[in-house]
Amino acid sequence: MRRWRIWLEWLLAAGLSLLITRLVLLLFAANPAQPFTQLILWLSQALVWPFAWLDAAQPQTGVRFERGTFLLIVLGMLGTGIWQLKQARRSTHGLE
Repeated sequence: MRRWRIWLEWLLAAGLSLLITRLVLLLFAANPAQPFTQLILWLSQALVWPFAWLDAAQPQTGVRFERGTFLLIVLGMLGTGIWQLKQARRSTHGLE
């Protein structure tokens, strides 16, 4: 049971890292023709897709701040923090 939690934690950390990298690349107007930028944008597109409507009016090139990506980062960090608090509380009460 503990093994799936470790995998899930790593998966969440990888997803959040990918979203943070995407946000930084777009804030600094990374060249979309670069292979690294293309890879990060392609990998993170599936994560950002549900919130794409928030950024429909954003320009496709240049500096842009994707509100959907930022919202996902905040929600992911809040969820991870709540989960960590819950796990810490369970382990101190001997439930695990």
